[in-house]
Amino acid sequence: MSPNWCALRRNSLLVRLVFLICLLLAGTFLRAQVRRGPDVGLVPPMQNDGPSAIELNDKNAVVDANGKTISTDEYACFLPPLNSVSPGTVGLVDLQVPWKPRSEYQSGCDALHKKKLADAERHLRKAIGQYDKYAAAWVLLGQVLELQQKLEEAQGACSKSLNASDKYLPAYFCLAEISTRQKNWGDAAKFSSRVLDLDPATNAVAYAYNATANLNLRHLLEAEKSALKAIAIDVKNAEPRFHFLLAQIYAAKGDRASETAQLHEFLKYAKDPEDVAIVKNNLAHLEAASAH
Repeated sequence: MSPNWCALRRNSLLVRLVFLICLLLAGTFLRAQVRRGPDVGLVPPMQNDGPSAIELNDKNAVVDANGKTISTDEYACFLPPLNSVSPGTVGLVDLQVPWKPRSEYQSGCDALHKKKLADAERHLRKAIGQYDKYAAAWVLLGQVLELQQKLEEAQGACSKSLNASDKYLPAYFCLAEISTRQKNWGDAAKFSSRVLDLDPATNAVAYAYNATANLNLRHLLEAEKSALKAIAIDVKNAEPRFHFLLAQIYAAKGDRASETAQLHEFLKYAKDPEDVAIVKNNLAHLEAASAH
């Protein structure tokens, strides 16, 4: 769905809701940018493969038997928004992975970083073949498949990571994202709620997914609560689209004053020229209607 298409018409509530999803899917926290996330410093335990097979270097990385460096941070490979997952909410499930599938995972991560999706998929499937309960590999495979617009396969891959742990937060986050893209609002609400059960304090994007799903389900009170929570967590206003999301919730509630206020908040922090132009136009129509 193109953001340019979204700019054509915004007169009805339905079109405004579509416009909302366009902004969310075009936003920085949902763009399929192939980049690494922050280093969260997870160090896997030594495996029983002999002293020369795996060792830690001075940078807390892992080196395999061939001298190849393997990332100690499974989550650094995840694409946005999953790379925002707090390491404290993930658990130890991926720290049990043997070094051989971990090496394949790193190769897949490297290929993804170079935007070589076919190579990334091949390495990740090999990692999973060697260790079926490699939760991070299943999730990253899901993201690679999603980039290729294979949403059903992506959903299946992310679901399989739950075989390793039914509390694996990245899996639910991945499923919430895919459900949002599919406009399957019931599942989007369910999976985002599960993310928030596991991480209620730090995950602003999951609150945005939850608010979007509840908005489309017409659960406006729940939608408003989640959007307000997303804004509260985003103390630096790094994602002004949260304000746009809240504006649409107020529009659905018929609260024009609050809708207008949130659109102005969006414009205070927005940097994308296209987003700013669209919202200014929308705000002008809203204020003109309010004047009559």
